[in-house]
Amino acid sequence: MAADKLNAFQGEAHRPFTLTGGKAAALLVHGFPGSPAEMRPIATRLNEAGWTARGMLLPGFGAEFEDIVNKRKEDWLGAINDELSRLRQEHETVILVGNSMGGALAIESTATSDNRPDALILFAPFWKINHIAWSALPFISLLLPQPQLFKYLTLDFDDPDVREGIHNFMPDADLDDPAVREEIRGSRIPVKMFAEIRRAGHAAYRHAAGVRVPSLVIQGAADELVRPELTQKLISRFRATVRYHEVEAEHNTVLPDTSAWEAVSQHIIEFAQKQRRA
Repeated sequence: MAADKLNAFQGEAHRPFTLTGGKAAALLVHGFPGSPAEMRPIATRLNEAGWTARGMLLPGFGAEFEDIVNKRKEDWLGAINDELSRLRQEHETVILVGNSMGGALAIESTATSDNRPDALILFAPFWKINHIAWSALPFISLLLPQPQLFKYLTLDFDDPDVREGIHNFMPDADLDDPAVREEIRGSRIPVKMFAEIRRAGHAAYRHAAGVRVPSLVIQGAADELVRPELTQKLISRFRATVRYHEVEAEHNTVLPDTSAWEAVSQHIIEFAQKQRRA
């Protein structure tokens, strides 16, 4: 799938950013198939409260999405640890913020990194899906490494739900362009990519008992992807104080277009300000 042809994550908004603030810093890690753009509203709120906010781009995401099949969970984790190390050199307090799959990686980093953050904020931290296909991903990736799934589906590009789903992967794609539609129908889905996401989720659960810093967890009550009961099971393994807030939202709680945005923002700022070193 050619990212440039489909305009997948090509804009400036999808690149890493830094909002300069004070001596307290937050590193924000996006989810799948996201980019730093999804974390900017949270970063802006933190920056308004005096924090330096760094929105990182995981390897193989953003404009490099076509190369994601060549990336492994270790590449993503290494990038997070490198960013934490750089922030540690200049900031007195560092918190790590992860959304969905980014939350899974944040958990492992917090438990294993030499530059462990002072606190952790998670949005619907992903670690598993209760479906037989999810358990079979390692085998599926060997049998069908890059199937043309869209070729066998009837895609109504005028259906708002279909358009929204595609734009989750290709935010800037012109779905009214016949050439773009044909490119999408012929695109191949790298199943290996999902197998790596599965590995990240399993590692998060395995390392959750190593989380020994204060944590804030925001969970959508109507989340069908990362279900509340799975999140509760995951964070019950943490070995430090956890503040858990369930809000009236689905999976995406990091963007202002959810009705829970003001409550989410308030929880984040109140928690973050308590983590500042005197």
